[in-house]
Amino acid sequence: MSTWKVALLSALILTALWLLSPSRSEQAPEPGVVEISYMGGGPISGELGDAVREFEELSRQAHAKDPSKPIYRVVSGQSASRGQTEDPTRFLVGLAGGMPPDVIRFDRYAVTEWAARGAFADLTEFLKTDNELRAEDFYDSCWNEVVFKGGVFGIPEKVDNRALFFNKDLLARAGYSAPPATWEELETMAVKLTERDDQGRIRRIGFAPNFGNSWLYLYGWMNGAEYVSADGRACTLNEPRVVGALTWMTKVYDSLGGASAVKAFESSFQGGDLDPFLQGKIVMKIDGFWQITDTIAQFGKNVNYGIARPPIPARLREQGSKVCTWVSGWCHAIPSTAKHKEAAWEFIKFLSSKRCAEIMNESRRLTMESQGRVFVPTQNANKKINEWLFEKYVYNNPRMDPKVGKAVRVFNDLLEGQPYRPVTPVGQLMWNQHISATDNALFHKLTPKEALDRATEIVQRDLDKALSPPTGSVVKWSYFFVLYVVILVGIAVGVYYWDTSEKFRGLFGAKLAKKGGDVEGVQSSYFRSQWKGGWICALPWIIGFVVFTGGPILFSIVISFCQFDILNPARFTGWENYRWMFTKDALFWKSMWNTLYMVIGIPLGMAASLGIALLLNLKIRGIAVWRTFFYLPSIVPAVASSILWIWIFNPNAGLLNNALTSIGIHGPNWLQDETTSKPALILS
Repeated sequence: MSTWKVALLSALILTALWLLSPSRSEQAPEPGVVEISYMGGGPISGELGDAVREFEELSRQAHAKDPSKPIYRVVSGQSASRGQTEDPTRFLVGLAGGMPPDVIRFDRYAVTEWAARGAFADLTEFLKTDNELRAEDFYDSCWNEVVFKGGVFGIPEKVDNRALFFNKDLLARAGYSAPPATWEELETMAVKLTERDDQGRIRRIGFAPNFGNSWLYLYGWMNGAEYVSADGRACTLNEPRVVGALTWMTKVYDSLGGASAVKAFESSFQGGDLDPFLQGKIVMKIDGFWQITDTIAQFGKNVNYGIARPPIPARLREQGSKVCTWVSGWCHAIPSTAKHKEAAWEFIKFLSSKRCAEIMNESRRLTMESQGRVFVPTQNANKKINEWLFEKYVYNNPRMDPKVGKAVRVFNDLLEGQPYRPVTPVGQLMWNQHISATDNALFHKLTPKEALDRATEIVQRDLDKALSPPTGSVVKWSYFFVLYVVILVGIAVGVYYWDTSEKFRGLFGAKLAKKGGDVEGVQSSYFRSQWKGGWICALPWIIGFVVFTGGPILFSIVISFCQFDILNPARFTGWENYRWMFTKDALFWKSMWNTLYMVIGIPLGMAASLGIALLLNLKIRGIAVWRTFFYLPSIVPAVASSILWIWIFNPNAGLLNNALTSIGIHGPNWLQDETTSKPALILS
């Protein structure tokens, strides 16, 4: 194909792509219609779709009566993310680029973290001019969680809390007539109710502190701890009451045989009707309300279970402490750069209304009952709506299992006056570090005090930055683009000179001469006519590399010397990030070691593959059968293969450990032990 034909074809393809791009194909809204972009973690469908249609219909009816009022149309915003709280990258990039959703459903404890960086709009003015939503209508813990520096940055939606689940039959068999009320009783019962098989492996756990949805946060609160100072400027993860809570958790695990043994037993747990609590493998656990709606109500009718107030330390119980659980949940918020804030507020008001709750719960009930499942509504952050929901669907429902009704009452009675995750600009980091500290202590990598000291140092560093941002010079990105162009031009000139210099041509020609090549046939020009087609074909890759690869690489290098959170201008901090990484960040060196270790798997895998290939090439009887066996794994789906390997490495019931046991060897915990997990991955 001639050069001009290639160029014409490329131009036609690019024109077609431009014409079919979303910005060209999307139609503008009708006159009088306001589109509300909603990011709720998934598409608008099911019960949410029913509620949205009602909201849109109400706006059309209002417009018919008063044409000055807009018609609302709700569309799904970008929601293709792993988790808007743990990984809010898509939301933040849209926000920084001026294309955020108008309304977003966000975890309450994370809203204030990003509100401190200017990500969310303060709703105080809306609340002052509109009396439909009031703080006193919501549970105090739900409302206070979205308040930061006097501003309200979200309207609470769903709520959930935690309680103690216990198996009445297993408690009675051990001689107990009631669940534990204190930590001391819980520790004794956890050991007594734990059972082992003939080989000493756990087959039933009385209670494991970190199983279910009970974290160090919860036990710290039970022990009277706080995680942030009263002025919000200091992280207090390592205060004595938190250290005491983590010490108690570690003590309970040690009395059960160690965290490794307990985690190895938990690795075989499954969900649904095979839930370990329903199967009697766990006697007691502290877990969330969703266990009632998703598991207990569906599969626990024949289990003699009970729900109780979680135990607290005996000394605090004697002092009358009521703190025994923690409250969390979601809210609806408006991004600070949303285009339709007034419309977004109208939509949030509807989503927070009793009418919306009625539509969504009735839709959900009909769907679940059509599938033969039991419907139990989720808890609502609005007190009146929550009471109405459970009166209608649970307490006054003659078809509802009475045990479910009793369980729901316990949870609802524990909603008021309970703690919630700290309102701080470093909420997510504190959560991650409190988990890391817990693991370090439970597995005896560090003492509880050392683990919490390390976590506190990491959190405090980011908290100081959030409260007192770096004062370095702001990065001027125009210089970045100039630098990038200079680098590209320098590379192009360097490559051209390298290929066209007399010295290189003489060296290259000498090598060709030695090999019998034609020195005269060597041409150095990049622009000779027979190369034009090659340049045109290579141009898409070259452009792609320059725009999508080279630029981000240089950006990563530059930004590593800066403090940058996407929403605020990047500021130079010099070598501070590298200093912290090399001197304070223990995970950096661990990740380097893990990378080096896993590199060993590449040559080992290549050697094993080559050896098997040589063996399969031998001319022996039955080689076709062996070749078939060797090929079979390649047609097994990756998901099925990974599940198979997980069961092979299961420390209690896995094929590998059972084979080792048959010859008198006690197998390791494999994937549950950091010393054997990497060899296991290489083997698989």
